[in-house]
Amino acid sequence: MAVSENETQCWMCGSPADSAEHKFKKADLVRAHGKGPYKGDRALALVVAGSQKLIRGSNSNALKYAKNLCSNCNNARSQPWDRAYDQLIDWVFGNEAEVLSKRFIDFSSVFGADFEDSQRNVYKYYAKSFGCRLVDAGHSVPVDVLQLFDLEHFQTALRITFSVNEDVLILPKESRDGFIGQSDLYAWLERTRPEQVNGYQSNEHVSWFTAHFWYGVNHDGACGSSWLADKQLVYLGSTKPLTPEQREEAKSRAAATWQAPSLDNFFAEAGVNCPR
Repeated sequence: MAVSENETQCWMCGSPADSAEHKFKKADLVRAHGKGPYKGDRALALVVAGSQKLIRGSNSNALKYAKNLCSNCNNARSQPWDRAYDQLIDWVFGNEAEVLSKRFIDFSSVFGADFEDSQRNVYKYYAKSFGCRLVDAGHSVPVDVLQLFDLEHFQTALRITFSVNEDVLILPKESRDGFIGQSDLYAWLERTRPEQVNGYQSNEHVSWFTAHFWYGVNHDGACGSSWLADKQLVYLGSTKPLTPEQREEAKSRAAATWQAPSLDNFFAEAGVNCPR
């Protein structure tokens, strides 16, 4: 399909981009907060660079990227990936005590005998999320990431790790379950050619469960074992992004039953990122 000069292309297939992906999985928002409307005691705030914007519902445009996908890629094509991701997250929080105790995920426990196919779909969900993040920041999606979506076996420089954010576990369960978001996107530039990007790092989180993206850079082992949809077991890392002083303040706020937007703002200002 032809795309005019004024139209944005779907970064996955090149068709006209007529669909906007959620920055945070809609199912995660609904699981934690319901469909909305979010008002009164259920008011939510999107925190960006320390500033808050009130969110009225799970389908708010403020929770979406600009349109950078076509409807087919963002719906029919990626539906198996979305379903596999939802199944993983449901399993993690349905077995939260066990996961936090053992600190690993056995994909056969999550998906059963077909865990190999299902974990590839989870990986493709995260790769799609990573691609949308890059495009939104004005970067091109690497060719090896673009090519993997239609492949059963693939090679790519994108590595994913999972970790437990120990500082989020400080919060009462009802507060931490609503803590959903993403870190800044970091780009590593070629020293002799500043316009050339060598790699990227970012993360996204649902409550304490954090997925870290490492493209073209070595992953930090503290953030978990490297995963390329190629293992039955993936081991969770452990991160404590807050300073001791910030941790004590977070405990005080939690003990005082501060509302979730205030806590979210505190953590956002503190920078919930994997240490490097």
